[in-house]
Parts: sequence; C-alpha cells; structure tokens
Amino acid sequence: MSLIQISDHLWQFRDTCNVYVLKSGDEGLLIDAGSGAILQHLHTIGIKRVAWILHTHHHRDQCWGTPIVQSAGAKIAVPEYERHLFDNVEAIWQARRIYDNYNNNSTFFSLGQNVQVDAVLADYETFAWKDFDFEVLPAKGHTYGMINLITTVDGNKIAFTGDLMRRGGRLYQLHAMEYSYGDLLGIEFTMQSILALKKQNVQTAYPSHGDPVCSVISDIERLESRLVTLAGVGRLFTSGHGNPFKDMQTIFESRLEPISEHLLWAGPYTSSNFYVVLSGSGHAMLIDYGFASLGHVHWGPEHDSLQALRFVEHHLDQLRDDYGVRHIELVVPTHIHDDHVSGIPFLQRHFGTKCWALDCVADVIADPAAWASTPCCYHKPIQVERILRDGETFQWRGFEFEAHYAPGHTEYHALILGVIDGKRVAFGGDNLFLFNPGTGELDREIAIQSTVLRNSFQLDMLRRCANVMQTTKPDLLCPGHGELITLDHSRIAEYTHYIERTEAAFLEAVDAPADHYIDLFWARMLPYISVVRLNSNVSYTVRVRNNLERTAIYGARLLLPSGWASDGEFESITLEPTQRGEILLGATSPSQVDTQRRLVTAEILIDGVSQGPVCEALVSTASN
Repeated sequence: MSLIQISDHLWQFRDTCNVYVLKSGDEGLLIDAGSGAILQHLHTIGIKRVAWILHTHHHRDQCWGTPIVQSAGAKIAVPEYERHLFDNVEAIWQARRIYDNYNNNSTFFSLGQNVQVDAVLADYETFAWKDFDFEVLPAKGHTYGMINLITTVDGNKIAFTGDLMRRGGRLYQLHAMEYSYGDLLGIEFTMQSILALKKQNVQTAYPSHGDPVCSVISDIERLESRLVTLAGVGRLFTSGHGNPFKDMQTIFESRLEPISEHLLWAGPYTSSNFYVVLSGSGHAMLIDYGFASLGHVHWGPEHDSLQALRFVEHHLDQLRDDYGVRHIELVVPTHIHDDHVSGIPFLQRHFGTKCWALDCVADVIADPAAWASTPCCYHKPIQVERILRDGETFQWRGFEFEAHYAPGHTEYHALILGVIDGKRVAFGGDNLFLFNPGTGELDREIAIQSTVLRNSFQLDMLRRCANVMQTTKPDLLCPGHGELITLDHSRIAEYTHYIERTEAAFLEAVDAPADHYIDLFWARMLPYISVVRLNSNVSYTVRVRNNLERTAIYGARLLLPSGWASDGEFESITLEPTQRGEILLGATSPSQVDTQRRLVTAEILIDGVSQGPVCEALVSTASN
C-alpha cells in the first residue's frame, strides 16, 4: 500500500476503504481512516500531523483504524445522523435485538467501542479547514446517515461520496439497500441522493471503494436506469398503502401539481402532502413541509435513533424554476408530527421563512424536548413568529385564512381554511382520509377520522373534528396523506356518521367515565427530556385533566433517582369536571455529574387515593 497523488494537494491511499488525504503545509486532513495504516506513510509527502478525519459513514471498513489516528492527535468529525454509531455505539450493541430480528439495516457493521467525536457534519452546512470548505450533502442510501462532501481542490470541484455509487454507475453492495425485512428502500434513497449529487456538477467523484468516477453525470444516469429496474423487482413499500410500486416514478421526486391557479401540491407520493399557495408575484406560503417520500418515515422498531428523522430537501428547485418563486415567506403547519414539520427548520435557516402556528401546535414544535413523550415529535426546535388562536383569521398576500383547533389524529392539530381561487379549501392534516374500513359491507371508500390513541387522544376530539368540518363547510379538503377530497353535504354527513359509530364503539369498550380509561396523557410531566446543572433547583410541571364526572382534588409529588432531593410533599389542585390544571413541583439535582438518563416520576393522587407513578420524565446532569 502506498499513497497515490491525484493532484497537488490530494492523495489516495487504498486500504480497507479508500482513504483520501488533503495536505496544507505540514498538516493533513483524511476522508475516512480505513485501518489507520496510512499513518505510516504520511511522512513521505511531508505531513507531520493529521488535524482531522472526516467520516462519510459509520461502517467498520471506514473507521476501524480511527482510534489509532485519533491517539496521534487527530480530531474526528462524523455525519450528524450517525454520531450515535460512533460515540454511543456500545450502548447500541447492548440494546440491539439479536433474536426475532426484522431489522436488516446495516448498522450491524458498526464499531464495537465508542469513539470520541469532536464535531458533527450537519446536512447542508459547511465544514472549513485551512483553504478547504466542505459542503455536506445528504447521501442516504448505503446507510441512513451517509454524506457526500463537496469541495474544490486545486481548481477542481470534486465530491467524496462514500459508498453511494461506484464507477460505471453501480452500487457498492446490494444487500445494503435492504433496510427492513424484505424491502429495498435503499434504492429509493439512493435515487434521491444521486440526483442531488448530479445537481452539483462535480468534475470527479471519489468513492470509498473502487476507482474515481470521472464521468459523473453519465455514470449517475446509468445508475438511475438500474435503480428503476430494481424498483420493479423489489418491495419498496413507499406507495402510501404498503404495496409494492405500481408507478416507477415514485422513486423519483414527485412533481408539483396545480390544484388551481394559485394552489399547488406535491401529489400523494411525498411522505406527507404539503401545499403551496402562490402570490403570483414570486412569493409562496407553504402548508406543512416534511419528508421527501414515505420511505423516510421509518415506523416500527426497525429504525435506530435519530436516523429516522433526517430531512432531505425536495421540490424547491421546481418551485423556483417552474413557478418563479423567489421568496418562501411563510409556512403554517397543520400539526406537530415530524413527517409534516421536518423541513421547516431548513426553510428557516436557508430562506428566512417565517412560521405561524396554532397555539397548541406552537407549544410542541418550539420545545420538542419538553414534549418528547408525545409520539412523532421532530427533534429540532422550530421558531414560531406568530401564535394563532382557535378561530383566528389571518391574511397573507391578499388571501384570507382561518385557523381552527381540530384535535383528532393528535391533540395538537389545526385545520387551516382558506379561500383560494373561489373555493373554500381546508388543509386537514392527518384527520380526515378516504378509506374503506371493511365494515358494514361497504364497497367503496368513505371519509373517516384517523385516530391514534397514543397521540393524546380524548373522546371529545372526535366530535370536535366533526363540528369543525360542519361549521367551516369546505369545498375541497387537502389531506396530509393521499388524494384530494371533494366535499359536499353528503360526504361531511358520511364523515360525521363514521365518527358517531367510532365514538359509540369506544364508549362500549371501556367503563365509565370513558376518558378516564381512554386518555393516556391525563397526567403529563414537562419537560420530558432535560439536562440540568449540578446542585441546581429543577422545576417540573404536571399537567392534569379531570376526566371524571365530578369535582376532584388531584395531588402530585416527585419520586426521584438516587442523589436527588425534594421535600417529598404532595402539591394539590382542585378541578371541576373536564377542567385542566397544572401542579408545579421542585427538586434539587445531585452534586455529581451523571450523563446517563435517569427516570423521574410523579405519583398522582385523586381525592387522596394514589394512582401510582403515572407520568415520567428523563433527566441527566452536567457540570456547571
């Protein structure tokens, strides 16, 4: 093995992966580390020390020698969505399922011991070293969190592409495309990644395995064709209904489609529908902006940590090129779920987009750590510039909208109604869909309410959603998933009837009062996840709903992990039927750092009768 000079400041070292070396003075930067054997050769090109290793992904062949290079003084930067597979990999191995394992994701090819991480390579951000600026481009495919690094070396724009593709337009490993049992989701993600790389117009791509890709565009086009063929024989489960692909276009980015002159949508093949209101003068307002395709929503136990929350930019090129949009001024989310809001932080950072949201939605998306007990929270806080109230009217560029509280699919949900091109258009989020529930000998799809009990469901949410639909009387419903729904009196009546039947079934299934046995989050602790300082006063808020049909006294006290202190007394509040209230509780954190998450619980009393440690939070301590 020896160093191969590519240009004045760039070398290649063929190890268990290709290790690339950038030189500035007597310092070097490595792209991946292989076995670490490169350390023995750097002196031959005048490098005295390695300043950084930038990793394209977490696989062992890329980084099993990283600790060796690190011990010689190098710092480590890793992909944002694979950091846990470097510095917390020991815990992942402890928790990893061995038997009854339906997870074919290639995280099994991770290191066995933790590696200290000095920096993360965040999607769409820049890492600077000496005279080199590396643009971090998502390259999901071979792994969940893999990245491409785009930079200019010796006058040439190049890309370090990890295992995204090989020379000649081929995949490095086919089995890496299998994410869950029997699917080939990796080919959908690879398609998105190579098309993003194609836009970069790099002169050469340097992969982790094999020769440099010199004909980048033509090799990408060859791989596009091969991925389309694979899609025809694989099971991608990204069509929106759990079925294999029927339309090969769905592995490509869907096209924005006009609903009317000033209203667009991305079609049913995004992970969640988002909609664009056009001003006609180069400005746009978005209703939701989430993941690029349904394959990004990794439900079930097969995904690992934050990898499933990775956002990849989509549709903005077409919005600019085909519709002349120069300013994405505003985004209004219908509800809190990650597949609907994951793109909003990106819009805010890169376009200065403002976010307006209904009050309950704003509470959660602005402080997701506090609300992390709620399913489907997006992990990055979203700044909300305007808080909307139930029934409030607001204007944007000559269009008038109303924000309505419409809890149903989740407690934290809005319906946004606008008059657009002469129609009353409702943006319904995940509440109402067309579906054949398979009961009552139905031979067609009807309008149904999407209900998930863990989404802080309470029984009156059903009726409230029906009332919103009846009072707003939209002509067209733009749902969060699936096809557009034309509404009239008969369809709304059909929807209301379905809700009545659902409500009756729920009431029949449990004792009275029903919400006492249906409402999972009648008591909730905030913040759910926190990091606190040593010997500090810590406050928790216990939010309580009285689901009883009588006035009751609710009491709460903290049950704390070892080293924590409180007075151990109950604090109480009296609530009328259906009333909500807050109980404030305090504690003192320990004097020693404990970076592991510890469980804090709150014991709840109702009229002096203990309900046990009903609600919980996770906390860790850090030095001052």
